[in-house]
Amino acid sequence: MSPPSVLAFAGGNWGLKAAAFGMAVFLWALVRVGTPDQRTVTVPVNVRLNDPEWVVMGDPVPATVQVRFRGPPTEVFRLTAMDGVSITVPVARVPGKEMVVALEESWIPVDGYRGVQVEDIIPSAVHVHFDRVVTATIPLRITTRGVLPERLALTRDLSLTPNVVRVSGPASVIEQIDTLDIIPVDLSRVDERGTVQAVVDTAGRSGLTIVPRDITLRIPVEESIDRVFPRVAVVVNLGGRSESFEVLPSVIPITIRGSRTRVLSLDGRLLRAVVPPEALRGLGEGQRRRVPVILEGLPSYLSLAMEMDTVVVSRQVVP
Repeated sequence: MSPPSVLAFAGGNWGLKAAAFGMAVFLWALVRVGTPDQRTVTVPVNVRLNDPEWVVMGDPVPATVQVRFRGPPTEVFRLTAMDGVSITVPVARVPGKEMVVALEESWIPVDGYRGVQVEDIIPSAVHVHFDRVVTATIPLRITTRGVLPERLALTRDLSLTPNVVRVSGPASVIEQIDTLDIIPVDLSRVDERGTVQAVVDTAGRSGLTIVPRDITLRIPVEESIDRVFPRVAVVVNLGGRSESFEVLPSVIPITIRGSRTRVLSLDGRLLRAVVPPEALRGLGEGQRRRVPVILEGLPSYLSLAMEMDTVVVSRQVVP
């Protein structure tokens, strides 16, 4: 039915004709709205799985379907995927790693749309992929960034409590996991307590259940101090050769930095400043050369506070 023509106004009583025209438009709109209409909407497909031994892998194929609705135009044209319209596939029992599910019109809720019905779904079925849920004990790995504040030094290795977690998820995913990292801890923010709450890094590993979630990273620290060892012997590593060399000076001062306990308990007799054999390569009899030295005998968690001196090595003339 078409709306009344404006030509109907030609001549006569304008007030009466305007009222008649308004009534005609109203009746036309009333009839038009009451006429059933159709609309096809792209609708996402969701899967609701009620079998705890399995997990859905990825989206159904296809992930969306075309749904044709029929009903009053004002209601039909409110239907959009953005309005929350979707189709939810219920799966109570999984027969295997893949199944084809025929879609049913009743799985698309249209209760909020007066007089709207589902006429057709294209395609009429979707493929759903599953994987079994397994649980494994996975060790954690410490990751850090930055350095400790200058006033602090490590006394021993960092440790996690617990150092393993129970991880549940798809078997195909769990089988690929040897270790899990914690999200890198910023050492520059560590204080004297040396305890930080850590979080397991699950980036790129969605769908996993990790127990426990609360992880404690212990960073054993202590006040950092320097200690000078004034007379550390300098030795020449001949690399198995029998040449004779003279080193000047024969002892050098070395400054060691680390935690108070470790620095104060260090036996200086364990330290040696070594001239490496490659530094003597090509040095002829009667020649001398200034060379660097390498510190040996330094225990873990201790370091040089400053660069060591170089020494002069002279190769003796063999008579």
